[in-house]
Amino acid sequence: MPSKRLGLAGRLFILGAVAALLISTLGGSILRQSVRDSLLNSHQQRLEEKLERIHAGLFRAPEDGQIRWLGRGNDEFGRIFSGWYWQLEQAQTLLTSRSLWDSRLLTAEAVSIGDSPLQRVAGPQDQSLIGIAQAIEVDGQPATLHLYGPAEEIGTALDRLDRILFTTQLGLLAGLLLTSAIQVRLGLRPLRRLRERLGRVREGREESVGKGYGPELDPLAGELDEVLARNARIVERARGHAADLSHALKKPLSVLHAERSIQEHPLLQQQVSNMTQLIDRHLARAGSGAGIIRAIVVGERVAALLTLMQRLHGSRALDWQQNIPADLHWRGEATDFEEMLGNLLDNAGKWATSQIRIGAGIEDSNLVIDIDDDGPGMSPAQLQASMRRGQRFDETVEGSGLGLVITRDIAGTYGGEIVLSASSLGGLRARLRLPA
Repeated sequence: MPSKRLGLAGRLFILGAVAALLISTLGGSILRQSVRDSLLNSHQQRLEEKLERIHAGLFRAPEDGQIRWLGRGNDEFGRIFSGWYWQLEQAQTLLTSRSLWDSRLLTAEAVSIGDSPLQRVAGPQDQSLIGIAQAIEVDGQPATLHLYGPAEEIGTALDRLDRILFTTQLGLLAGLLLTSAIQVRLGLRPLRRLRERLGRVREGREESVGKGYGPELDPLAGELDEVLARNARIVERARGHAADLSHALKKPLSVLHAERSIQEHPLLQQQVSNMTQLIDRHLARAGSGAGIIRAIVVGERVAALLTLMQRLHGSRALDWQQNIPADLHWRGEATDFEEMLGNLLDNAGKWATSQIRIGAGIEDSNLVIDIDDDGPGMSPAQLQASMRRGQRFDETVEGSGLGLVITRDIAGTYGGEIVLSASSLGGLRARLRLPA
């Protein structure tokens, strides 16, 4: 199955979401790196201060020339395995802080941390240490002094920073997504208004889409109104031409039909009659769906048509029954509605024995009008053939056979249909279904 394509709102929201995600991720990464560098620099300064203090306490003993450290025994370097250690390496001499006790730091295995002078090494109890190494001189003797402290402090600070950044990024991302959704909704509101107004024009509630959609959409709305007006003029002109042509052809055809020479030739008479019927049908099709769309009160229109039908079929004393809700409406062209219902009611009046019943309602968003009669009805074969152009089943009944076909053509222009079936009254049911 083909995948559904995203609409404009979906594409705008996704673009905003991607931008928000990139901004929050990139910004968070830059901020984390900046704070990490700041923490490492601060730790490096702290180590350098301690290293200078250790360096200041180193001296070479005059009695044996060995390097000694003159320091306090109760500070962080005097407490065994305190996490703070220093180690002096000089040729054959190794001097360590008391905190190392009988251990030593494997400084040769130290790993550098990024581009900084800081190094990471394992402590005497396998804890992670971070420190620095610096070349010094003690009374003119060169040596390397290593000083390390617990890495846990920086790790804890970085973990706390990560939690803060994650929470902040999550909130920022949610805020950006919400802002993007609001922007899309507000930004596309004029388009929704234009669509709604165009729908009202299509339904006959408005005659134009007008303006007031903003400087970007007002020109488009103006073009739409111009197209609508131009199409209306073209349709009206076409309908006028069709009507003029029909009237121009009907008169000479009527004269031909009345000529004795034509009446003496059944074939010619039938052809003249066929041409008259074609003119009637195509005139009805040319005008269908092209008038002014407006809300039509179904009950009022049917009542007016019933008054006309009672006059046309007054000699038969038929019982016309109407059951239509007063608030039932249909949006369309009034002439088309009257043409469709008039044909169906006229057919029912021709075939009914004594009773005709008209009902209407809404089913599945469609206007449904049922016209039942108690006439002879139709066989299944006749029902199947009933919608053919000019099809007649009883030549004793007056008519051209075009009523159902014309009604079907007009209903089709609105997306509707006609369905013929057996009636509960014993005759025929004609159901007209039109989109409401």
